[in-house]
Amino acid sequence: MEINVNRDGDVIAVALAGKLDTATAPSLQRAMEEILSGGGAMNVSVDFSAIEFVSSAGLRVLLLSMKKIAAVKGSLVLKNMRDPVKEVFDMTGFSAILKIV
Repeated sequence: MEINVNRDGDVIAVALAGKLDTATAPSLQRAMEEILSGGGAMNVSVDFSAIEFVSSAGLRVLLLSMKKIAAVKGSLVLKNMRDPVKEVFDMTGFSAILKIV
């Protein structure tokens, strides 16, 4: 999986490509921990347009990230999901927990 992070003040854009599964979730977790290490409120946007698959390990990383970002009064938005990936979020109930646009 590829992870690209662009910062512009408190706005952080993360673009993902490939599969977000058990093998790649730790890479995303490290990237999100690095983003969060800056502290303070932040608005994180994660672009899913190039994600082909998401497993429960990937969902876990996103949920943990959302909780940590919310704790510092920030926001996490997931965007540009393909229908098969969006279905995973819908079936697991994560669409109701995470903000998806």
